[in-house]
Amino acid sequence: MTERALPDTVDAHAELEEVLRAVCAPDRLRELIHIELRNPQLYERISEISARTKARLGLANSVTTIVLDSVQFVIGAAGATGWIMSTGATPVEWAFCARTVASRRPYLVPDTHADPIQRDNPLVTIDGLRAYAGVPLISPSGHALGAHCVTDAQVHEFAPEDIEVLTEAAAEIVEAINEFRHGSFSERAA
Repeated sequence: MTERALPDTVDAHAELEEVLRAVCAPDRLRELIHIELRNPQLYERISEISARTKARLGLANSVTTIVLDSVQFVIGAAGATGWIMSTGATPVEWAFCARTVASRRPYLVPDTHADPIQRDNPLVTIDGLRAYAGVPLISPSGHALGAHCVTDAQVHEFAPEDIEVLTEAAAEIVEAINEFRHGSFSERAA
């Protein structure tokens, strides 16, 4: 489990720039091109995995995302409702999962109101997100493509066992994603 020391103040702009640099890495984005992200069968399969995670951890929502350069795209979910599910995406600047991708480690925020990085996030101030735990989806080539996470409107302390559940489900999700890859653009053009 990743422990973070939370300073009283952070340079939020510098922190966000670092996250955006990581999610915009060209090799990572090139790998995402080859995944059929809009495939309904992929969404259904990942939503089933997310439902199991939600049930095992007893939190309000379980979501799986792919983090692109400007948006976080939902590729499966259980329990989540509202505008995020209607649009299927959030701006990458708001995405907790972008920080999971950038760090390539579990990212835990047990109380968003006490977190200097997240407390002013619109997902917290407007949507009421209060707790987040996410683990990266690491592809076979080593890129962090997105995250598998749980969220809640209540403060929640995450135990090592919670991260194990998320990590096991993330491995299953990566297997599913790999089944929905297609050839490169040059292969299809030939």
